[in-house]
Amino acid sequence: MKGSIVAIVTPMNSDGSIDFDSFDKLMKFHEESGTDGIVLVGTTGESATLRKDEREEIFKFGKNYKNVALMAGIGSSSTREACELAEIALKHDIQNCLAVTPYYNKPSQKGLTLHYKELSRTGAKIMLYNVPGRTGIDLLPSTVNVLSEINNIIGIKEAVNVQSRFKDLKQIKDNRQEFLLLSGDDPTFVNFMEYCGDGVISVAANIIPAKIKELCDLCVLEKFNEAKILNEKYLNLYDLLFTEASPSPSKFLLEKMSLLENNLRLPLHPLSEKFKEEVYEAYKKI
Repeated sequence: MKGSIVAIVTPMNSDGSIDFDSFDKLMKFHEESGTDGIVLVGTTGESATLRKDEREEIFKFGKNYKNVALMAGIGSSSTREACELAEIALKHDIQNCLAVTPYYNKPSQKGLTLHYKELSRTGAKIMLYNVPGRTGIDLLPSTVNVLSEINNIIGIKEAVNVQSRFKDLKQIKDNRQEFLLLSGDDPTFVNFMEYCGDGVISVAANIIPAKIKELCDLCVLEKFNEAKILNEKYLNLYDLLFTEASPSPSKFLLEKMSLLENNLRLPLHPLSEKFKEEVYEAYKKI
């Protein structure tokens, strides 16, 4: 799975239940926008507040959409639960699984290696996900290098935005060309793709999917200068989508776009009033 991949939000009703009618609208919106792939129940999909049976409902629901590739979010701080979620995804014909590093308990690099080796034994295609700012642990390139030797560990979503990290990951890819490198940082993904990347798993693609797709396509064609100039137009929106905890700003805009109701599960909450005008004005200028 390469190119423009959206970390899709999970629509919810006012009582907190999953709003599958709105979910259908979102899925069709991305099919029509040319999105290359959709991550179901990633962290942007409020995975931390969803029960295992609810994740299964979403994985089952996703099977209905044949025109876009799917990836299942199976992240958990429990290795056993993450493995169970991978098996549930496979049961519903989703082979690709995105597994964020176990959060809060801060495993060692050895613990991370053992965690992902267990996940690989499920037979799913495992995409590593490193986002230290949210998990408290950094999956180091040396550990990624070891894990890249496992055939069904297929790549990494990397949210550390430093050139030395790009360089280390490129060396891993040089040794295994099919190992996918996906950016997890909207503002810098064009630079990441120029250096070594295969695409982005994007929050902003919830709001501007066709534009993120256009940027990815330009990068694939190696038109990086054109992509960088175009990307400048979206930098303010990228920042504002994290004004409060994601996906609060995204859901606010998606309601403005008549694609869902702006409902989240606690401890997340709808975008605060003081931020609404700035976020909406930034969107309207695009």
